[in-house]
Amino acid sequence: MGDDQEAKTLELSAQLAGSPTGIYRKPFLLALQPPLVNLGEKVTLECRSEIMFDTFILTSHKNGTIKESFKLSAEHYHGVSQANFSIGPVTPDDAGTYTCYGSYNHTPYEWSESDDPIDIKITGLYKKPFLSALMGPVVMSGENMTLTCFSDLQFDMFHLSRTGVPKLHGLPSVQNHSGTFQASFHLGPVVQAGNYRCYGSFRNSSHLWSTPSDPLYILVTGNCTSCTEADFTTNNLRNLHILIGLSVTMILAFLIILLYSWCSAKKSKSLDQASECHLSSVRKQDQRSRAIMDQCSEVRATLNRQDPEREEVQEVTYLTFDQMIFKQKLTIPDSQIPKEFSTDPSLYMEVRKC
Repeated sequence: MGDDQEAKTLELSAQLAGSPTGIYRKPFLLALQPPLVNLGEKVTLECRSEIMFDTFILTSHKNGTIKESFKLSAEHYHGVSQANFSIGPVTPDDAGTYTCYGSYNHTPYEWSESDDPIDIKITGLYKKPFLSALMGPVVMSGENMTLTCFSDLQFDMFHLSRTGVPKLHGLPSVQNHSGTFQASFHLGPVVQAGNYRCYGSFRNSSHLWSTPSDPLYILVTGNCTSCTEADFTTNNLRNLHILIGLSVTMILAFLIILLYSWCSAKKSKSLDQASECHLSSVRKQDQRSRAIMDQCSEVRATLNRQDPEREEVQEVTYLTFDQMIFKQKLTIPDSQIPKEFSTDPSLYMEVRKC
């Protein structure tokens, strides 16, 4: 702690003794580093709250009594008030249980509830113990195993930790037939590998621990039942997604083929209808031409009946087809026209579509 904070320790301790607590909702205390701190290192405790407190007070307890109290102004940002208390380089006096409170400047003697406490333990004060696995460091997944922590020092407690797991296991020590002190930790069912360490401590200074033992790596082999079930479920979901994807792809392909077939059939039908219409038009044109020719023949036959000497008549015939219109012009020389036809030397006939 800083010098200013240390100067206020006695004053704050006196305030805590006479200050009512529980006026406001409790803040939260976090250790930004693991609560096992090696001798000489630093640790930071963060006190924060959703209430916009002006001040945070950090207290240290040892054996149920207040040892120290420290006060810091709160910082506000994003709807949170907080203060970071830096402790260290730590000494045995810094070990203990820490709590924090929040208060306002206009009511400095009214404090919030205390947060959930954090135990700061100082390690490296005594000689390290030894850790061993009774049946070896290799275990089948789901089986039980026993780890033994022992020392020639008469520790009252032994503590077991695993890297990455904040929870600690503590057992009282017993003296074995060889005169050493030990504690056996029964673990199981074991499903995760990792490094294990153990510590020793004395009853009258429970926050001061020994140097950690050398790490013991526990290797887990075989398939754990829960892992197998999880993998089976994952594989089933993956297979289900694959089947759904294939089904959707096949349905889309079928729809595309069906649409292509329908369009092809429609196009073929349209071509057949166009061809049929063209043939029908040609047939009608041919029928009209034949009808015109027949009418022409009938006219010639009529003229032949009216003029027996037609073979001597020089005739010129003009045939014109223009949009289904047929015209014929018959010209007879004046010298060969009978008298009864002399008034009309030319005969014009038009045959049109009826």
